[in-house]
Amino acid sequence: MIGKALETFFIRIWVIVKLTLFFGILTATGLIVAGIGPALKVITILYLSYDFDYKSITLREAFQLFRKEFARANLIFWIYTAILILLSYNLYLSVQISGLLFLVVDFILFFALIFVIIAFEYALLIDSQFEISIKNLIGLSFISNFVNFMTYLKLLVGLVLILALTYQFKGLILFGMIGLLQVYCVAVTKDWRNHVEEQLAE
Repeated sequence: MIGKALETFFIRIWVIVKLTLFFGILTATGLIVAGIGPALKVITILYLSYDFDYKSITLREAFQLFRKEFARANLIFWIYTAILILLSYNLYLSVQISGLLFLVVDFILFFALIFVIIAFEYALLIDSQFEISIKNLIGLSFISNFVNFMTYLKLLVGLVLILALTYQFKGLILFGMIGLLQVYCVAVTKDWRNHVEEQLAE
C-alpha cells in the first residue's frame, strides 16, 4: 500500500518536472519572446491528453505540437500580454499620484490585472481542449471569470500559493513551477471544462 502510494507520488512529481522542462526547452526554441505562449499551450495539451501517463508525454510530440500551435498560441498569448502591459503601465502612472481617488483607481487596476491573468489561464485551457474561434475564445475566457466564483477563487489562491512556494524554493522555477501550475489549473477546472464542453456541444 505504502509502496504504491510512493510510486504514484513520484510519478506525479516526475510529470510536473517533465512538463516544466519541456516548457523551458520549447520557450528557448521560440527564442523566449515567441516561445512562451506556444510552450504553455503545448504542456497544457500534453497533460490534458495523457494526465500522469509519463511515458506518453514525449519531447517529440511536444515539438510537433509546438510547430502546429505556434502562430495561434502566440496570437492568444500576446493579446492578453498587451492588455496586461497596458494595465500595468496605467497602474504605474496611477501610483505616482496621491489622493483617495487615485487610490481607488490603483485598486481597480490591480484587480483588473488579476482578472486578465485568470482569464488568460481560462483561454489557455479552453483553446487546448476545444476548437473555437479567437473572438469567441476571448469572450468566453472573460465571461468564465464570472460563471463560477469558487473555481475563480481556487485558481487565484493556487496561483498565489505556487508563486509563494516558488519564491521560497527558487529551484522550482526550473524544475516545477510551470508544470505544477498547469496541473493544478487543469485539476480545479475539471467541472467547469465539462460544463463548457456541454455548452459547445449544443
